[in-house]
Amino acid sequence: MQGTGSTREREPSGIRWILKPESCICADRTTRPCGCRATLLVVISLVFLTWPGAVGAQEIEPRTYSNTPVGMNFLALVYSYSSGNVFMDPALPIEDVDAQVHLALGRYIRTFGLFGKPAKFKALVPWSDGHWDGFLEGEFRTRDARGLADPRLGLDVLLSGAPALDATDFRGYEQDLVVGLRFDLVTPWGEYDSTKLINLGSNRWAFHSEVGVSKAVGKWTLEGAGGVWLYTDNNDFFGGNTFAQDPFFVVKANVVRAVRPGFWWAVGMGYGQGGQTFVNGEPRNTKQKNWRFTAMVVFPISPTQGLSLTAASGRTFQAGPDFDVIAVAYQFAWGGR
Repeated sequence: MQGTGSTREREPSGIRWILKPESCICADRTTRPCGCRATLLVVISLVFLTWPGAVGAQEIEPRTYSNTPVGMNFLALVYSYSSGNVFMDPALPIEDVDAQVHLALGRYIRTFGLFGKPAKFKALVPWSDGHWDGFLEGEFRTRDARGLADPRLGLDVLLSGAPALDATDFRGYEQDLVVGLRFDLVTPWGEYDSTKLINLGSNRWAFHSEVGVSKAVGKWTLEGAGGVWLYTDNNDFFGGNTFAQDPFFVVKANVVRAVRPGFWWAVGMGYGQGGQTFVNGEPRNTKQKNWRFTAMVVFPISPTQGLSLTAASGRTFQAGPDFDVIAVAYQFAWGGR
């Protein structure tokens, strides 16, 4: 069995192992008590910035395609503050929009094996409180909204370079090149009022599919991904109209640097194009070309808890939202044994 009174640390993908003297993992890899215990600290990017509507379509999430032991659970609580042209769809006839939006969300993730491949199930529930002002047909208007934004579900699957391992076997894993898939489903369950131009919910379904790669080089990890968003129609758009949107294509990249076990930072950027909108079948001048930039730092506060700080910015070159965001997130992990 592992010797007692020792500490063993390894961070192939943001994973930290600490062997505590009160129990252990035996050489035969059974989980019976035998003098020392392995405690797992996982601080990966399972918490991230999420916004409804056009802004959320270009979220940049480092370490989406890094492996994680199966059988783990993650609960994250996130607060973010956004300012600028936030939540605004370019189809809306509002000019000079200024917004301040507070967003709180809870996110649960479960890792498991899917046909021998590591996978993550994700569920996220956002709550928002925002103030918007701008000019509607030359008249100054304001809007305050508070309530549930659109919840979402997700599934990530790593196809190659990342076997499905429990917490014990994961100690020997070292990442090289990983390829994976990501799927997200945004539900139309957020607060929505068809008499209002600005809403927290979108009153439509949205589906996102993505393929990504992650390459570890020493303490650095290089990531890239490309995907597409597809949307159903909103048949109860403002004034009793029908709102439709073309597919929206996104590419993104991240550079991640491990500092020490459980402590890492990342910078990322993304580009989105497409998503032209239609009202009652009539096209609007809303085809988007947007850049997104983000910086994140993640650090542990205990073997099972971590904090992350994030700053993000969006800049529009052809339609779409401009915004700045700061966020803090707390994450608690359990399971994996």
